[in-house]
Amino acid sequence: MKLLSTIYDLGNLKKLSVFADGFLIGNDDFGTRLTKSYTNEEILEALKITKSLNKSLFLICNQIFNDDQLVIFESWIDKLPISEFTGIVVADLGAYRILENSGLSDLVIYNPETLLTNVYDFNFLSEFHIQGVYVAKEITLEDAKYIGKNKKYKMFMVGHGHLNMFYSKRQLIDNFTDFTASKNPYHNRQDIKIIEENRKDDPYPILEDKAGTHVFRSQVLSSLNHLAELKEFVDYLVIDTLFKDDDYAVSVLEMYKNEKEDLNLINGIQKVYQETWDEGFIYKKTIYKHKG
Repeated sequence: MKLLSTIYDLGNLKKLSVFADGFLIGNDDFGTRLTKSYTNEEILEALKITKSLNKSLFLICNQIFNDDQLVIFESWIDKLPISEFTGIVVADLGAYRILENSGLSDLVIYNPETLLTNVYDFNFLSEFHIQGVYVAKEITLEDAKYIGKNKKYKMFMVGHGHLNMFYSKRQLIDNFTDFTASKNPYHNRQDIKIIEENRKDDPYPILEDKAGTHVFRSQVLSSLNHLAELKEFVDYLVIDTLFKDDDYAVSVLEMYKNEKEDLNLINGIQKVYQETWDEGFIYKKTIYKHKG
């Protein structure tokens, strides 16, 4: 099982590479929920650095595109040495088609966030010769293990970080400030939270970027206690550092690399970043209840 990490500063690639096997970066014209939007020049620099470190680099292009955006996306990838990346994460099958038409389907990692919850759905695109897919983040360890034992290509799984639980293509904060005739100082800010009337002690991180508005779980998912099981079937475990920084990534990655919890370190991280960790949906099945 390989560890992938998001990153804030390319200057930290070397120290992160001690523990990470690869990295995820993107540009906010095509990717969403990014730690940072990287320019083409920075992406090429990241490619150069990761090659020198013998590490993988994955390009995040996980927006849901309209037709005009797909045309721009196709033009953009023509400007990059796409075949030199380890993979390209997409959420839109239109993006997959463009990459397929360019002979790049083997680089595609499909990540529709919540859809791949069973073996059939997980393996469906295997006949299209893509590299792999993300398993849904809301399924239990038992379900992920069953899928993993029957997978036909590589499994990617979010192992650490705030899980995105709500997404709208509308820029809802901007809509609100327009309605109230006020300015919007919150766009692309990674330090704001939304507080629900009935859950005042449980604020949710919220992010508004070019792709829309995203609300995340308040707790940080940690899968440290389950690495022995996960490494049996997960090919790439993703450490998502959105809302944090690269120092956070180094501390967390070291524990995942060593497959060992350091309670003193964890307590220190939680105190500095004012967060709590839990096990997400590893043992919690998602149940839909009808009103009434």
